[in-house]
Amino acid sequence: MNSIFKSKITGLLDEAFKFRWIIFGVILYVFGSRSKEQLYYFSNETKHLINQWDLINNMVGNIYLIIYVILPILLFRSLSILLEDFEYTVLIRVGSYRRWIYRTLAQLLQTFTVIAIIWGLVILIMLISVPSSVEWSSFSELNQSLSESQIMEKYIGSPVLAVLFHSFLLLQSVIVIHLFLAILYVVTKKKFIVTFTAILIWLYGAASFRLLPDSAYLFDISNYLVLHWGVSSFGNLWGPFFVGFGALFLLILIISRIDLRKPSLKIVSFNWVYIAFSSIILIVLWFETRTKTAVTIWDQFLINFFGGSQNGYNLKAFLSYFIIYFGFIFLIQLSLQKELNNTGYYKLLRFQSVNKWFWNWFKKIPIYVTLYLIILVLVSLVISVFSGLSLSHQITLNKTTSINEVVYQFFINGFLQLLFYAVFTFIIAWLSKETFYSFIATSILSIFMFPGLNNNLIIPSGLNSMSYILDDHSIYKISIVLSIWLLLGIMVTLYFLNKNDIDL
Repeated sequence: MNSIFKSKITGLLDEAFKFRWIIFGVILYVFGSRSKEQLYYFSNETKHLINQWDLINNMVGNIYLIIYVILPILLFRSLSILLEDFEYTVLIRVGSYRRWIYRTLAQLLQTFTVIAIIWGLVILIMLISVPSSVEWSSFSELNQSLSESQIMEKYIGSPVLAVLFHSFLLLQSVIVIHLFLAILYVVTKKKFIVTFTAILIWLYGAASFRLLPDSAYLFDISNYLVLHWGVSSFGNLWGPFFVGFGALFLLILIISRIDLRKPSLKIVSFNWVYIAFSSIILIVLWFETRTKTAVTIWDQFLINFFGGSQNGYNLKAFLSYFIIYFGFIFLIQLSLQKELNNTGYYKLLRFQSVNKWFWNWFKKIPIYVTLYLIILVLVSLVISVFSGLSLSHQITLNKTTSINEVVYQFFINGFLQLLFYAVFTFIIAWLSKETFYSFIATSILSIFMFPGLNNNLIIPSGLNSMSYILDDHSIYKISIVLSIWLLLGIMVTLYFLNKNDIDL
């Protein structure tokens, strides 16, 4: 075991001292020298001393170095590995596309390690004659943005952690990019497509941090490659990591569906609808945190699920509600469409009646609704924590509103509202034999969320909105209204099913 480890270390060191990496080291030294000169210039201008952490953070967070040197080198290496290693003899030996993708990732990480070693050696050379300390320098603590360290000091108390976070963010992004290119190549088997995509990623990265407006920070690649750039755009430390981790999770999920063992060597089709919906929900909940009006995580929870109100119209809140709740119903509609398309005489023989078939389908809906609501509340609270909101157990937006009321409105009335939407969807789909019409019907139903159209809250549309708590509406009255409509919906459903029922 020790011999294998030693051989790997020896191999990495041998690779590090090849001529091409010596050239790379020279390039790093040129960037470092200019950075050092610039830091000393600002230090003299501000009359505050720098230390080694200023130079280290400048070197590991130099956006021009990373975008114009590090990124293209890693993209080129990623392409080389993918194009050279993709052979059927290799695929047969490793046993699956999934293992092959992770095999190529391991090779790329070896290159990343070599780059890190050379980077570290150059930094050590640059630190000669630079004052040392275990804390941030007085220059870093200035309330300015003349250097990377001055930005990072505002978000991280330890300069050592700042360097580690810098490195981890870059590593995370490199892994995400490589896995994306690997999946693309496995799916398309086209060298031109994956090469063009890699070039496009680099060009977009080179242009995004210069051309994109501040409001489009989510789409700026540099925010996920350079930490100080990301924390400045997101306004907190965890934003870039959260988005990167989400992308990595989705890619790993996709890779888990790729299997070479199929006789045809074809990829198992991905359920892109669910992946896209999950991504949209994350984006919607994250964008809600940009309002800057919340103080605690429960304030943000109210904002996230504000929904419609009879006292005023908020387009952003309405769209968020529509995506979060009607989007979920759309997924149920897709499930219902599949169920209706696959329902034939053999299924009726199995269940003996249409009623039994319906209850077999419907009994799963409450479970799905409950799980969805739990996931929503967890994701919302986690994002709020990462956004730096207080964990205080209170609601500052409305002192008279209790957290118990918020939880009741979200879970109980949310559960009843989504169940009604599901029953309503089934009725329309059953009568029209087309789930598209049920989507149109639920969209029309959402109109009653607009001000003045449902003042007495008797129309079951958006009644689980958090706005009704702030408007002093009784959450228990809402529960009664939703329960009545849900029972009526089930009765209407059974009526139409009984008209078409058969006795086998």
